Amino acid sequence: MTIPLNQAAEFYRALGEHPAADAVILDFDETLWLRNSTEEFLASVRPRWLAAMVLQVLGFIKPWRLLRSGEHYRDWMRVVAVLIVAPWSLWRWRREAARLGPRYLNRSLLEAVRRQHRKSVGVITFGFREIVRPLMDAIDRDLPLTESCSLRHGARLRIRGKAAGLREDIGAERLRRALVVTDSAVDRDLLEASDKGFLVQWPDAHYKQAGLRPLMPFVYLQKVKRPDENYLRNAILGHDLPVLLLSYAVISSKPLVAAGAVLLYVLSFFTAYETGYYENDRLGLLLESKPKVSPNYHSLGRYFSPRFAWSAAIVLAGLSSLLAFESHSWIPDAIGDQGVIGFLAVWAVFVLFLVVMRLLFRWQNVIHPQGRIVPMLGLQVGRVLGYAAILPTTVIGALFCVAHGVSRWIPYLVYRFGGSRKEVPNHVNCFMLLVLFAGAAAIGGDWRDLLTWQSGLIFAYTGARAAKEMLGFGSRLLPLKVRPPESVSEPGRTATSAPADNVDA
Repeated sequence: MTIPLNQAAEFYRALGEHPAADAVILDFDETLWLRNSTEEFLASVRPRWLAAMVLQVLGFIKPWRLLRSGEHYRDWMRVVAVLIVAPWSLWRWRREAARLGPRYLNRSLLEAVRRQHRKSVGVITFGFREIVRPLMDAIDRDLPLTESCSLRHGARLRIRGKAAGLREDIGAERLRRALVVTDSAVDRDLLEASDKGFLVQWPDAHYKQAGLRPLMPFVYLQKVKRPDENYLRNAILGHDLPVLLLSYAVISSKPLVAAGAVLLYVLSFFTAYETGYYENDRLGLLLESKPKVSPNYHSLGRYFSPRFAWSAAIVLAGLSSLLAFESHSWIPDAIGDQGVIGFLAVWAVFVLFLVVMRLLFRWQNVIHPQGRIVPMLGLQVGRVLGYAAILPTTVIGALFCVAHGVSRWIPYLVYRFGGSRKEVPNHVNCFMLLVLFAGAAAIGGDWRDLLTWQSGLIFAYTGARAAKEMLGFGSRLLPLKVRPPESVSEPGRTATSAPADNVDA
């Protein structure tokens, strides 16, 4: 059965002819009330960043998928999770509902119903009674909330459907004679259970998802800048983090503590670095004739807050420095203070490193696209070698960072000059650069500095990743096969018309 949309005129005509004794059933969200009650409640939670953090984490892991009727539990889990961390929110909502209820009321609908059917009207919703009832009290205390979900019963009504709930409430025959109006085809069971079901999308109704402001760290990167790459897993945790652990953490006297510090530093770094990606998109739309910006920028970009990103990055840097200043950083020994001053010095130097990288990113974002290869080299090398500003490393560790950064820069160089970076063998390049750098260091210095167990780990790691990549790239290192004479031709001639003395033997 296909249910036609926007039957407003038909609905009002049927309402005028509807017997006063028969029920009128109004959907609540985006019908009687022109907003979604669950989303408006979640948007009202304060502090806003706390709700945003919970909702975005839930949106990432989607725990409702573990349940049999998963999507039915989505809103219930979101509301309950927010109430766990902000239990005062329902109390605060009562005040907000008194203001929002009349503000988003569908007045034309309610007034039309009141004229003839004040005593036979009922309201039904998949929203939660604890959220919807305060809104209805602010609209009209005499309106009965016939069926709704509740926080206690979770998704029970959503699983059963509105028609099943109303049959128990008013009976199947009374439901069949009732006049029903809703905005959503999800209520197909309800529309089909009534002889007078109307699907109307009201022009002033608006659905706005809550919990997107401010975007949490890495959401912009994952959803907007690199929506198809899983950049956090593949590039940051899969490429940069192993390089940093092998270059800095493994040489610590407390390697596990150092590894934890490195991980937090990485999260801090990219939380601040993300502001450069946001600026790249924003300025690209302003400065470039053919900007490459994800469509998600227009829906999510306005929720990104550079101020929040930097605040979060500085806090993460502080947590990282708590782990690093006593166990691994060279700065406290250099200034002769292992106490609070040493900790603050480590923290301050890392924040200064973030600022320098941000300025370098700014430079890249405002210059000609081909000129960007210069700051990009600094960004790619700096995102791994820059940690040496606070953490000790070795010659092989530093060379590994440079090789990694340059290998990641080469595809960008190729791309900016018209080539395709997708087929550039990054790991093979990294391994070759590392061998070259280590060889040059051995010639120009003490080769024994390179014969360490750390060098063995680094060469084993880079060699393994290069070997894996060679499975696809290795065939390109084999000699070309001699082409048969008939396949060779001069420009402008077909193979069959090429003279014999022009054939490449």
